[in-house]
Amino acid sequence: MAGAHPQAQTEDQLVVRQDRPNYAALLLVLPALALLAVLYLYPLVSSIWMSLVSGEGLGLANYRKAFSLYWVDMVYTVAIAILSQVLVFVTSVSIAGYLRFEKWPLLNLLYRLPLFIPFLIVGHSMRVFLAPHGVMNMMISRVTGIRELPGLAFGWEGLVISYVWKQFPLATLLMLGAFESISDSMIEAAQNLGCSRTRAILSILLPISSPTVMVAMVLTFVSTIGCLSIPLLVGAAKPVMLPVDMSFRVTYFNDWGVANALGVISYLIVVALAYYYLTHMTREEGV
Repeated sequence: MAGAHPQAQTEDQLVVRQDRPNYAALLLVLPALALLAVLYLYPLVSSIWMSLVSGEGLGLANYRKAFSLYWVDMVYTVAIAILSQVLVFVTSVSIAGYLRFEKWPLLNLLYRLPLFIPFLIVGHSMRVFLAPHGVMNMMISRVTGIRELPGLAFGWEGLVISYVWKQFPLATLLMLGAFESISDSMIEAAQNLGCSRTRAILSILLPISSPTVMVAMVLTFVSTIGCLSIPLLVGAAKPVMLPVDMSFRVTYFNDWGVANALGVISYLIVVALAYYYLTHMTREEGV
């Protein structure tokens, strides 16, 4: 309109611009989406498809074979992952809670060291450290005088020790950041009423930081389920973790169908936790 106010025209133009799709922003996001499709979506869809293809054609034959051969390993994998998570949780909460109240630079440095050590190196190191005549048994023998001690390197105990040692630094780092973001005044008020540090950790720090704690547990659980090098080097001959079974089917039988079926089963094991992680992250970011 000829007599329209200039400010009203500007507001109308702004509304029109906001309603238009931002093609420039889409172009900026496109490389990331393409990379995600190539590195994640394509392998996922391909794995699901190959798990359904067998000598009988399309169907669930590979899944039936996977469950008949490896159901014990499936239970074993979940049990090892859960036990490792419990120990990671206890260790991480203890260290993060202590560092929240006491500034100990040496401990703050030492607990982070496993973050920079690859899984392969961890597996080899634990194989040497936990062997029947390894470093740990030699030290115990010198102290106690017991000459023959059982090794932990080739059993579930060695697996759990290796996973916990590798995984707890990441969980501790995330938890410590969440603990330190909580106001000192809240903790001091509780301590003035007689609250101990242990109770403050369990009743104040953990409940407030529970979303971050859950994210830390999800990340370490998924990493434990998908790790191959540690169970190959440290684990027992039977039962084994699912990644070892997948590697075995491909290496010795060239059986990609059953291997991919085991992979899809692994996806399903972690999908609920992954869903929680993704929904929590999007909620935190306001998406």
